[in-house]
Amino acid sequence: MKLKIIHLLILSILSGLMLGVGFPFTGGVFPLMFIAFVPLLIINHQLNENKRKGRILIRFGLNYLTFLIFNAITVWWIYYASEEGMYMAVFANALLMAFVMGLFGFLSRQLEDNRGLFSFFVLWLGFEHVHYYWELSWPWLNIGHVFGTSPKLIQWYEYSGVAGGSMWILIVNIVVYIIIRNVFFKKESLKIQTPNILFLGLSIVIPIVSSLIIYYNYEEEENPVNIVIVQPNVEAHTEKFYTPVETQLAKMFSAAESAINDQTDIVVLPETAIPWSKNEENLEFHPHILAVKEFIKTHGDIPWIIGADTYKLFEGERGIACRDLGNGNCQENYNTALLVQSDMPLQIYHKSELVLGGEKLPFLDMFPFLAEYSVELGGTSGLLGIGEEPINFEAKGVDFAPLICYESVYGDLTSRFVRKGAGIICVITNDGWWRDTPGYKQHRMFSQIRAIENRRSVARSANTGISCFIDQRGEIISELGWNEYGTLSESINKNEEFTFFTKYESVIGRLSSFLSIAMVLFGLMTRLKKVEFVDKYFTRK
Repeated sequence: MKLKIIHLLILSILSGLMLGVGFPFTGGVFPLMFIAFVPLLIINHQLNENKRKGRILIRFGLNYLTFLIFNAITVWWIYYASEEGMYMAVFANALLMAFVMGLFGFLSRQLEDNRGLFSFFVLWLGFEHVHYYWELSWPWLNIGHVFGTSPKLIQWYEYSGVAGGSMWILIVNIVVYIIIRNVFFKKESLKIQTPNILFLGLSIVIPIVSSLIIYYNYEEEENPVNIVIVQPNVEAHTEKFYTPVETQLAKMFSAAESAINDQTDIVVLPETAIPWSKNEENLEFHPHILAVKEFIKTHGDIPWIIGADTYKLFEGERGIACRDLGNGNCQENYNTALLVQSDMPLQIYHKSELVLGGEKLPFLDMFPFLAEYSVELGGTSGLLGIGEEPINFEAKGVDFAPLICYESVYGDLTSRFVRKGAGIICVITNDGWWRDTPGYKQHRMFSQIRAIENRRSVARSANTGISCFIDQRGEIISELGWNEYGTLSESINKNEEFTFFTKYESVIGRLSSFLSIAMVLFGLMTRLKKVEFVDKYFTRK
């Protein structure tokens, strides 16, 4: 069977739509993800089998169209924070995904269909793993995230992390494609596909059943910590960085005062709850910090985890993120979490995973002129200094992981906090930039996944968006929704046990990255042999 270009175009659009509608909160029909890559695999098969002219350009165009649709459907809401950031996220990320599929197309031509399918499997998993670590890091759309709203199905993430979910989706897509290819393109009978159909059923059922078994047999050890979360609900665009800090603190004091009691162990407030950058030298004695300390002292001496904008001054040059002040010094800004206690020194953590475009720009060491294009969102946005390592906050005998906003997308980073002793994960964020869109809902979902991976309860405080408590199975205990002002108070359990993922992080991702490199090298060697490279250029005739 030979499909026309119009049919391939329809398949490309169909794949993009299924990926977009399958992602949480832009459709949320996650079963579509199990067949969303099949149209792309059919396109690849057709272009390889029929050897169309210009197939490299056709393949790239169709792949790019698919991922352009996928990215546009899922992250269009970035527009409300930054129009330029939205375009960068959609167009650049689609380009990277299309490049991965282009590599798959090359390898499938060299290695033939079945081995080529294995290359698709490892290339995609390897790409998702690399997407956590390199300069253009943007793992928001890693496909294993689609199950974040269905924690009962992914309890085995405590072993595999998100990469396990991606692997599950890819395996099912590949098996569905093989059945379709064999029946419709190779004209084999459906009866011959019985082993493939049986494997398909098992590949869907076994992960679900095993997850349900883990879910219903998992019991949290009773180690309660009573936490109060404050959601101040300050509008990010028009109020957050324009309203006096004293006014905002008064609003937070009022909310906290209504919820704390003798049982409260700690209060958690959102990212940049104390806006406007403050010098970390003598930060203890800044009037706003003193106001917080005074409230703590007169209200039960309960510690606060709170977000703030801070900076440090350095002599001489320090790097692109350190702004030259013209007097031989430079100023480096930070997105900061503080642990404030009435009679103890501040504990300080600087955000280490920064938002691409909003807080950092890629490849600045090579192209420093790009610093002019950083996106200003208020407060310490722009080019920020990076925290060097995870730092837990210790209070009341408990270590808290103070994840700041975007950091909750990173499973490996979270596991490093936990390995350093964090018994509870705290996520502080300001999701108001995206308005009432799928963005803040997707962001909350990542905290559910982090809870499962590390078996840690989560206390999540948002300026607005969704503030919530999450248990160790990834289930939401209680929450405050969009545009709500108020507090939540719960006793959640700390945990000191390490999961397999906590200890070893993404084994699947690392292994797939190495296999991807090996397969690309093998494909290149195969290609060179096919064109008789050695005989043509090095053999004396």
